[in-house]
Amino acid sequence: MTHITTRRLRVVIATALLACTLPLGLAACSTSSTSSDGADTAAGATSGIGAQWGSCMRDAGFDVQDPDDQTVASGITKPIPGVDEEAFSTASATCAEQAGVEPASSADHQKWERQYDQVASCIRDNGYEDFPEQQPGSISTNDYPRAEEPEFDQTFRDCLAEFAPDTQTQDAG
Repeated sequence: MTHITTRRLRVVIATALLACTLPLGLAACSTSSTSSDGADTAAGATSGIGAQWGSCMRDAGFDVQDPDDQTVASGITKPIPGVDEEAFSTASATCAEQAGVEPASSADHQKWERQYDQVASCIRDNGYEDFPEQQPGSISTNDYPRAEEPEFDQTFRDCLAEFAPDTQTQDAG
């Protein structure tokens, strides 16, 4: 799983807007990019959809690093702390579309709804009974105060790995 910060787990996964434009199916088609001297770049992408998405997001006013191609293709980008989440999600979906990411199928939407409902239930079953209900097809910890607890971070990752194993998270900032 990609790095998740423990200072504040700000995950917006497959929000309705992102889920409409970012399929998990493309994750398997991504490639690892290298710089001209053959070394892997720190950001994980130099010319793929991750780099295109990052450039577009910076043009839209968000100070982000280029995520790897798989992160953009799967739609698993997290807003950076302190930004308007809706504006970030809208820009992210637009930038992903401009980078060539195809819309997700209705079967993908149904799969995500089932997976993220199971993740939320798992979190509640593991000591976080007050974890809020989620929008169908998404999971967010943005307004959940206990998300800053390191133990919650581990519980979240464990539940995600068990019930949504195709999901990866990555800080966009």
